[in-house]
Amino acid sequence: MTASRERPLVLVTGAAGRVGTALRPYLRHRFDLRLHDRVPAPDPREGESVVVGDLADFASVDAATAGVDAVLHLACVHGLDLRFADSLDANFLGTMNVLDAIRRHGVPRLVYASSHHVLGLHPADAFPGDDAELAPDGVYALGKAFGEVACRAYARRYGTRTLIVRIGNADKGVGDGRVLRLWTSARDLAQLVTIGVEHPEVTCDVVYGVSECPQAFFANERARQLGYRPRDRAEENLAPGRSSPDALPPDVGGAFLGGAYAASDLAATWEDA
Repeated sequence: MTASRERPLVLVTGAAGRVGTALRPYLRHRFDLRLHDRVPAPDPREGESVVVGDLADFASVDAATAGVDAVLHLACVHGLDLRFADSLDANFLGTMNVLDAIRRHGVPRLVYASSHHVLGLHPADAFPGDDAELAPDGVYALGKAFGEVACRAYARRYGTRTLIVRIGNADKGVGDGRVLRLWTSARDLAQLVTIGVEHPEVTCDVVYGVSECPQAFFANERARQLGYRPRDRAEENLAPGRSSPDALPPDVGGAFLGGAYAASDLAATWEDA
């Protein structure tokens, strides 16, 4: 942290998105936030500044990164029907631009928002746990898996203290039985971000963005070693109108950790032409 600031300055990419918007009220109590997105992040408060820019434009990312103490990289494109060509700028080039800007400015901390979908093709009823091998379930997940590998390379080569957070489901409420086992509140996710920005033992670690969940897919042992103590419980946050979170049928993804993403076919790259 620079001597002229009392609080760390954190660059948040994708700050106008759903997760960024949900995290901001928890993070701005502890950090100053520089909010970067292709559209202005709404309703900036004290300690927040808004920067409009495109992740695919290195000059924009580089300028936004100058002088910050940490980067929270949330920005991405996603969707069941996402095509590879449409993911390149944000999920591949954008992540490399963020890493190169961090390297150029010597930013000491990075929190990378990955996803449970990097493990999505594992069977739900026989999931091996925190150390499961990568099994991306779609184009979105391939981008997140690439981002994890790129973050590891830069962390080891340049010494950036990096926390990779594989986010479960960050909807406001639990919608089905699969989500019940990997849901996260914004408050608990913000606690993990804070660990990534501040904890002295973070080097290049993988944790899971999940709250307390019954029959949880993830033990989240590394996060707990770093002091993570989730405050919210999935079963107390059912989506409105749901008295019980029913399991997904197998034909729409219930058989897989990744749910519908794992059940959906991939668009072939030659179809992008």
